[in-house]
Amino acid sequence: MSSLSGPVTKTRTHASSIVSIGKIHKKKVKELATYTHFEEILSRINPFGPYQIFACIFILLAQILWAGNTTFVNILGLVEPDWNCTFADGGHTIIKAPTNREKCDILNNQCASYKADKSSVDFYSILASFRMICDDNFKPETIQIIQASAMFGGSVVGGHLGDHLGRSTCFFISQLCLVITSVMTMAAISWQTYSICQFLFGFFYGVIEVTAMTMLMEMTNNRYRLIPNACFQWPLAYLSISLIAFLTKDWQLFFVFLNLVMTPVIIGFMLFSESPRWLVATNQLDRACDVLNDIAHERWNNARIKFTTRDLELIPREEKRPIFYNFYHLFSSRRLFKQSFIQILSMFTYSIVSITYMYSVFETEEDNAIFFTCLDGLFRIPMPILVILLDYKFPKFGRKLQFVLSLAATGLCYGAVVGMVAAGISYKHIAVKVCVIVGTMINDSAFWMNIIQITTQRYPTVIRCIAFGCLHSVKHVGTIVGVIIMQPLLSSKFPASTFIVPEALIIVTLFFGIFLQPESKGKALMDRMVEGNFGRFENEIPKALIRLAAGHRVAQVQVMRDLFEQHGEEWERKRQELAAANRSRANTRSRSRANTQTTQVTQF
Repeated sequence: MSSLSGPVTKTRTHASSIVSIGKIHKKKVKELATYTHFEEILSRINPFGPYQIFACIFILLAQILWAGNTTFVNILGLVEPDWNCTFADGGHTIIKAPTNREKCDILNNQCASYKADKSSVDFYSILASFRMICDDNFKPETIQIIQASAMFGGSVVGGHLGDHLGRSTCFFISQLCLVITSVMTMAAISWQTYSICQFLFGFFYGVIEVTAMTMLMEMTNNRYRLIPNACFQWPLAYLSISLIAFLTKDWQLFFVFLNLVMTPVIIGFMLFSESPRWLVATNQLDRACDVLNDIAHERWNNARIKFTTRDLELIPREEKRPIFYNFYHLFSSRRLFKQSFIQILSMFTYSIVSITYMYSVFETEEDNAIFFTCLDGLFRIPMPILVILLDYKFPKFGRKLQFVLSLAATGLCYGAVVGMVAAGISYKHIAVKVCVIVGTMINDSAFWMNIIQITTQRYPTVIRCIAFGCLHSVKHVGTIVGVIIMQPLLSSKFPASTFIVPEALIIVTLFFGIFLQPESKGKALMDRMVEGNFGRFENEIPKALIRLAAGHRVAQVQVMRDLFEQHGEEWERKRQELAAANRSRANTRSRSRANTQTTQVTQF
């Protein structure tokens, strides 16, 4: 036994060394794997690791400054106080808010001077500071239109620059300029200077909302993309704004602390990287490797991999690009034209529904603006969470189903409002306000997230920022239209028309969406323009080649039928002869094997 143990041990050692070498070789082969699509890169570096979580958190914090400026003139900035009227003889009286035609006659004709009574309200607004009442009551709407027009221009410019200069570059530069203009706002001494500051803020914010959204949506995969999508909702921002307003009590102090909150966020934005997907799609492989290696580094996602340009060479990308992609390319093919049409219609509907909510509900809550802002934030929290859970838990809960359900639910709420108001119930009634609030929360959360998700998936990387710029510009056009028409409709003899407008748009959008909106859940993002025009698979195998192959196959089938009719009997006879020969050889082998075994047994 001892003589046999040595060889056995040696054999096992040799076998284990072979296995270990095989494992090393296998590991090396795995590291040298090639990537043919960017989704494989995302899976390798962790599609929702510490870097993506960090980016989402800082976007949530930045929303406080963004929402604080853009919505201030809609809610908190319009709180009207009582007015202290001083007569020519030195007498005093208090004119209670809100002002109407009779009260304005007293203020303009009988009062030698008047000023706001700060103690009569919880928050001293720009309306009180700049006395935007009576003959000047058009000024708040003018500021809203100026701000929306600036955001329209910023969205257009930001969409084009983001696809040509990069998302991160435009985002960070605009964020720096935005903070400067926000600081300038708190030093405004008149409504004109405030409008100028907000015009500049609106322009830079228009660039930011397009580039930031595109950048975050490209940094993760289909499984997690709804999470950064939900980060652009404003519930936490509204809660923070209401807290700042409650503590400061004054619009200038409000902007002071609003900008203080933003100071550390700017430092965090310095750590944001350029979208590696855009870099690969535009053939900037060296920069893409630098960004991917930075994200995969142990200080972020700790993916333990280092990319080189050779790893990315097989990923489809645009090596030759036109001089300047623009809005035209959103409609350059039938496929993109239909998608752009339904997306623009959806965004305009979303905007009109939101502005209807602002005018119809807030008008009755001006005395409780801080509390209203807080409740607005609370009401917006559940819906994004519900959408994410439904998307994650139910594979059949697709984009088209979400589109139809969210629009249908909003339409039912606004349809009920139209019926109640047309029946003579005041739009200030609690039942009307509840329906408007529920419908708007669905619109601003589920429907909005659906628009963003579909836009991300249906437009290629090289024009995705332009697509977002187009849609956001449409949103701001809807805001301008709403500001112009909503107040006259509410004060008309038939206030139900205020709600008929969004209801009609909802019905039209739902009708076209059922026929034109495709299902896109689970599909990888497109990167090249040719994929956006024809689809990923149609691009790899042209339709003409498919038709040619199909025709060739039909012709071959017919030829085989003709040959079988002519030579079928001969083929069957030869097949039987071959089968008989095979059986004969098999029997011969069996007999030979049996004789051999018998001989061995006899010898033993």
